[in-house]
Amino acid sequence: MDWNWFFSSIAQSAAAIVGIFGAFIITKVLSNQAKFGEKSVRFRSLRTDAAKLVDSANQLAFAWYVRLNRKYELEEAMDLLKKDDDLDPNQLYAKLNFPPFLARVDAIQDLQDLKDQRDLAAEDKRRRHEEAVRQHVEQQKRLGQFGFRNPLGFSDGPSIFIEPTEISPMRSLSRPWAELSKERDAIDALEVEVRHHMRTIADFLATTKSNPESSVAITWALAMVAGLFLIGVIYPLSFLPTPTPWTPALEFHGFWARLFSLRGMLLTAISAIFLAALTMFAVMNRRLRYPSSEVKSLEDFTHIGTYSPYYAIAEENEKIARAQAERERQPEHESEPV
Repeated sequence: MDWNWFFSSIAQSAAAIVGIFGAFIITKVLSNQAKFGEKSVRFRSLRTDAAKLVDSANQLAFAWYVRLNRKYELEEAMDLLKKDDDLDPNQLYAKLNFPPFLARVDAIQDLQDLKDQRDLAAEDKRRRHEEAVRQHVEQQKRLGQFGFRNPLGFSDGPSIFIEPTEISPMRSLSRPWAELSKERDAIDALEVEVRHHMRTIADFLATTKSNPESSVAITWALAMVAGLFLIGVIYPLSFLPTPTPWTPALEFHGFWARLFSLRGMLLTAISAIFLAALTMFAVMNRRLRYPSSEVKSLEDFTHIGTYSPYYAIAEENEKIARAQAERERQPEHESEPV
């Protein structure tokens, strides 16, 4: 058998396979590196746009809008309580129009405090009235002991029939609807931009969180190409040219002699250069991973509360309202005849 032809054919066939697969894998790594660079720039661009939206939200007068509407709604609550003092805070909240950027629990607490203040004022009024009656009775008793009577039937003390005039708290001026509407329009317009940016970030993160450019399959493919190169190309070439007659055998006692020969040193140099190139691309593939800190910082901007806590409050109020509406619908469905 012509062993020269055999080993030469194996080396050539393996070299062709190594070249085809190696070129494909290296091209893929370079393509992934280009995509990785573009997405890294996209990371910074999305963070910059998000920071701009945060700055825009900070320029809006959320506090002024909430404070002013809160004051006027509490005045409306006072009017409702004058008509029906039995309304509880939840019923009052349903009748009023508190700004959505005020937490529901805070608005309920304000209404409860308002009812408590009215109760304290009513209790104080009742005590003052009872004290006036008591003083009037005592005065009448003292006058009766000395035999004095007011000939005109008037008392020198406070009359028990005269109710003290209730002084209503001074109401604010009329609500500045134009200014409030203008500010609300600006708030709503920015919210639309924020929510669009949140969806853009969410879609982008869906394509990057798994680090698709850094493929484990590419790493294994590079390792197999390296193994095929050493076993299918370098090892057969180490036997060439073969002496005649000669029969190949697996032996290691002549390994060092062949390694330090001219042929061995050439094959070793070729192997080292090729393996170094494969290692470089394997490391490159490994490094095509997005830092978890960058992903986390961008992921924070998928939550509306990152842009402004007032938007988060409005979102939470909306969830509570939907849950409450759902609870109110359930008894209706249960009461329907089967």
